[in-house]
Amino acid sequence: MAVRIRPRLLVKKHIYVPTVLGWVLILLCVCALPLAALRFAYPFLAYNRPNQTSVCIIEGWVPDQILMEALPAVMGADDQLFVTTGGPLQLGHELSRYRTYAELTEARLAKMGIDPERIVAVPNKAVQRDRTHAAALAVREWLQKHPRVTGANLVTKGPHARRSFVIFKKVLPSSFELGVCSVPPRGYDPQRWWASSEGFRTVVSEAIAYTYARIAGPD
Repeated sequence: MAVRIRPRLLVKKHIYVPTVLGWVLILLCVCALPLAALRFAYPFLAYNRPNQTSVCIIEGWVPDQILMEALPAVMGADDQLFVTTGGPLQLGHELSRYRTYAELTEARLAKMGIDPERIVAVPNKAVQRDRTHAAALAVREWLQKHPRVTGANLVTKGPHARRSFVIFKKVLPSSFELGVCSVPPRGYDPQRWWASSEGFRTVVSEAIAYTYARIAGPD
């Protein structure tokens, strides 16, 4: 007599579930994660590690306040060299004599008292995305023509620092000694960035952009 085999759609298994203590620990971990993010997000993103060097790479889009506060920290030898970066101005470039952020910041530094002969504008071409990457590529091309420059400090604003550092470090030669000078913004309290609209937008967007630069950013 033939035996009919019926397919089984369900199977009985034993599973483990958390105890009361286990649920308490899980709840504590879930609550601790956002608290840790609030506490450590800004210090992590606002990476600050300057080198002893006579060359500064300044992101041209930073506001005047960043420049004025950064200069005393990075001014060193009499032969200090300032390299300004940035692509075409995004607003009013047809009304300005300066076409790029690099050129505009070159003029701003000169107005602040820096010897124009110690400032070099290194503009990049217009791009729709990955503007920091485009600026780093332009600096790399400039370095190829100036092989005696073997290190520099990257000057930028607050929580943008770690992303800029990662991108420049990826693009510039591996032997190039890159430091970073992160200047805190004035628009919000870095210790309570979540308490203001500007701080919340800036830190959250920079966290997302940093993750993109790490995972899926251009090489």
